[in-house]
Amino acid sequence: MTNRYAEAGNLGHTFIWEQRWDDAVKAFTFAIQGLPKEANLYDGLATSYRELGDLDMALTNYQQAARLSNGDPIYLEQVADVQQRLGLFHEAAQTYLWIGEIRMRENRLDDAMDKWLMAARLDNNLLKPHERLAAVFEKQGKSFPALTEYMEVARLYEAQGDVAKALQACQKAIQMDPRNPDVLTALELLQSGQKAFQNTGAGQIGTDFAPSSRMVDLVQRQQRRTVTPVEDALRISREQMAEAIFSSGEDESGGGQVQQMALISQALDYQTRGLVPEAINSYEKAIQAGLENPAAAFNLGLLYQERLRFDEAIEQLQVSARSNEYRLASHFALGESYRAQGKVDKAIEHFIQVLKIVDLPTVRHDQADRLIELYENLADSLIAQGERDKATAFSNTLVEFLSHRGWEDKVKTARHRLDALSAGKGTMILGDILSAGSSRVLESLFLAQEHARRGLYNSAIEEIFRAIEFSPTYLPAHLQMGELLIKLQRTEQAVDKFVMIGNTCLIRGDIGGAVQAYERAAEISPLDLETRDRLIDLLKKNGQFDQAIEQFINLGESYYQIAQIDRARQTYIDALKLAPRGTPGSNWRARLLRRIADIDLQRFDWRQALPVYRELRRLEPGDERVAMNLIDLLFKVGDREEALKELDRYLIQLAKSGRGAKILGILEDLLAQRPNEPGLVDRLAKLYIQQKRLPKAIELLDQLGEAQLEAGQIQAAIGTIKKILGLSPDNVAAYEQLLKQLKG
Repeated sequence: MTNRYAEAGNLGHTFIWEQRWDDAVKAFTFAIQGLPKEANLYDGLATSYRELGDLDMALTNYQQAARLSNGDPIYLEQVADVQQRLGLFHEAAQTYLWIGEIRMRENRLDDAMDKWLMAARLDNNLLKPHERLAAVFEKQGKSFPALTEYMEVARLYEAQGDVAKALQACQKAIQMDPRNPDVLTALELLQSGQKAFQNTGAGQIGTDFAPSSRMVDLVQRQQRRTVTPVEDALRISREQMAEAIFSSGEDESGGGQVQQMALISQALDYQTRGLVPEAINSYEKAIQAGLENPAAAFNLGLLYQERLRFDEAIEQLQVSARSNEYRLASHFALGESYRAQGKVDKAIEHFIQVLKIVDLPTVRHDQADRLIELYENLADSLIAQGERDKATAFSNTLVEFLSHRGWEDKVKTARHRLDALSAGKGTMILGDILSAGSSRVLESLFLAQEHARRGLYNSAIEEIFRAIEFSPTYLPAHLQMGELLIKLQRTEQAVDKFVMIGNTCLIRGDIGGAVQAYERAAEISPLDLETRDRLIDLLKKNGQFDQAIEQFINLGESYYQIAQIDRARQTYIDALKLAPRGTPGSNWRARLLRRIADIDLQRFDWRQALPVYRELRRLEPGDERVAMNLIDLLFKVGDREEALKELDRYLIQLAKSGRGAKILGILEDLLAQRPNEPGLVDRLAKLYIQQKRLPKAIELLDQLGEAQLEAGQIQAAIGTIKKILGLSPDNVAAYEQLLKQLKG
């Protein structure tokens, strides 16, 4: 009797990949009666109900499959998916949280983080995923995401009445960014016994903490102490909008414009009274009604910035930056917004733009192009070298410079000093005063670049030496020297130069600069193992595991290109040890295993490739190439039974995912490679029969029968002929006669 239930279960899986959902329900229901503890049967039944649209029954059976399997994540994933479809977001979040815990115990941190992020999005008031994410982001050195998660943790502990733990979370957050005004304000409020966060309500989707009204007031007061150009632009924008409102009152040309101006009037009123959410809502409605006004965009951008909605602030400020009246203030606010997000490179781009706008009117027309070029060079020195402290100091100095009334006079005074210093030898920029570099150094480096572009390398080297004389420890000058040595094909000297730069950066504590220098040296001399090892070790110590893995891959490719295949494969295996510590979602393990598998296939080492493809199949279940290669390898090593099982698993997977149309082509391709494989013939024939293509099924079975007879497989041929007779072929008599002869 047990065999009957097992056969019913197998039949149910067949019905799944044939997409016969009603039949599958009947088959699995019968099978479960005799085998009530088989998780895969409940999984099949749940899948069938899901495809029929009965999500309640699907959830019940997926949950039973998960219970019987002791919480197998494969089934829990299905539970969470159906819970989401049913709108059970809190329950789905709990399920994803549990899956994440399982993946963490399995040392699959990437998968765990994905599940915790999903749990937090579905129910933002669930504490555990935020705690997990905060700890992992902190360990990975990702300050801004860690800060955000710690603030979420603080909000949730405050909501629970546990102020001590809320304070601990804020103290963790402040370690990520000691100058963050929002965290400092939250600490101040919590320590004084006031509410720092609002209760956002269960089930909210999102990741931003909600500050209390008291905290918003403090942040707003702090942000109102902004730079003078922004204050001036804000005043002008309000005056312009008020004038537009007054003018529209005398213009009866269109109802749409009247509606827009009414909303702007409302927005200005709310903004003046400090009702920020209401003001934002009115501005948004005006823009949705078709308003295109840079003054409104500028105001809305600043309001978004006050509410810490930086992505939306950036979108509006980019609009207002296209207007000459708001260009300066918009670029400054953009720099502040990007800086608040931890995107220092983008912030510096806009701060440099601020300096260009401020400085350009102070020079002669014939100096303008040169001034712009020098600012681009300054941006490169602040951004490309990855000197975060230097960039931060530059930003702070710029804010201080523009924070006082009379900044325009300060700019003119600075220009006179710069012109006196340059003594007619070239243009200097205001950025030279605000940055740590010497204007003479920058000038020499610029000239060196010009000489190099023209192929005057000796002149370029002279200029670089001159820059180094001005500032012997100014590393960008040494970097430019290294690049020139490459152009002169003095490779060994160039490598030595970049290694020296890297060593100097390490002494200074500039890890980013050291990494960049070693990377350049490794790029020039790919098989310099000493430099490559030093670079990889530095990246690992600094928590830059993605870059370390990339260096392993580059080394492996170098070995591969010089036909040292074994060393290439071993290099990829070494990189696998770091894969679990890479960025979540980077999929390093699968990417490395693919390279290893490709090498094994090229060497026809089927048995060595087999476990690699088994692991790839587990990691990337939806990849057709991986699935087919695994099936092919199983056939090649002679494991026909396992090959057919793997094939069935993949065909069922295709059917479940709505890709059943691919099954026919896959079976036909496989049979073309192995025309005498009975298991493949049997599966393709069944599919032809299900599609009512009986002649094709008969033809297929007939070919198999002939092959079996030629191979002397009499009993197998008899079985094949019986299958043909079961399809009522046109020449029944001939087949019956042949069957009689074979039976003797």
